[in-house]
This record gives sequence, structure tokens and C-alpha cells, in this order.
Amino acid sequence: MRFQFKLTYAFEDLLVLNRVVRKTYRRWPARISRGFGFFLCALCVPLGIFLLYLGEVFTGFLDLLLGLVILALTIWYDRINAWASRRLLLKDTGEITVTLEEDGLLEQSLKGEAFYPYGAFIGGFHCRGRYLLFLDKKHGVILPECAVTAGDPAALGVWLTEKLGKEITEVR
Repeated sequence: MRFQFKLTYAFEDLLVLNRVVRKTYRRWPARISRGFGFFLCALCVPLGIFLLYLGEVFTGFLDLLLGLVILALTIWYDRINAWASRRLLLKDTGEITVTLEEDGLLEQSLKGEAFYPYGAFIGGFHCRGRYLLFLDKKHGVILPECAVTAGDPAALGVWLTEKLGKEITEVR
């Protein structure tokens, strides 16, 4: 059996990728940084309100503004990382064709092609209609189910589990 995908990475694909990385490979660093962000917000916002109440308008406003900025950064953690990931993608690749063959994954674009044997992947995940295959903790291939042009999308998970020799983990 052979599967083929034709895709261009959309922001939503990168958002799912960063969500999976945060929940798997960067679980504790992400929890610590987000927890620290919420803690700083919990300090800055009440302090800013208190300083405004005391009449310290400038410092109160700055503390309140700082707390709200930290809160926004903490809440939109995945979106900010997805934006950074989009900036790191190769430019002008055009439509990417990914073919899952018997011995590995072939990725072709206007910039060239790359072949990865299934043994090169350290993990496979499924999240929000996308399969994510990771070469290491920072690099992966996103395979949206809606981009399948050859093969049965319903059989893809079982086929990937067999080829990778690892269970495909479902991430919410």
C-alpha cells in the first residue's frame, strides 16, 4: 500500500505541531514557563491596580500593562511558537508532495527532495486530523488527513504503526 499527500503547511498545521510538542517532548519546560507567566501576572495585575488606587498612575499603569502582556503571552503560547515555526520554514517551497512508501517517507518540493527511512522517526502522534512524525524533538513531518491524494485515510494510522514499529499516540 502507498499513501500520498499534497499539501502546503498552513498556520493551523503548525499550531497543532506546537501543541503536540508542548504536550509531549516539552511537557515540563512548558508547564514551568506557563506557570511562571501566570504567577507573574497574578503579581503584576493586583499590584498595578493597588498602585493606581494609591495615586501612582505611571507605575500602576506600567505594572498593569506588564501583567496583561505576560498573561497574553502565556495564554497564546502555542500560537506564538507556531508563528515562530512558520518563520523558520523554507521559503518558496511550493506544494509539498509526501509519499509514504514501503521503506520510508519521500518528501518533494520545489526546493528539492528528502527521504527518511521509518527507523529515523522517534515518535508518531495523531492530533486534530493530522499525523505528526518526529525525526527529533524539534523536527517533524505533518500529514493532514484531508491532504491524502492516494490511499485510504482510515487505514493510515494502522499502517503507520506497523511501519514505524511504534504506537501512534493520540494527543488531545
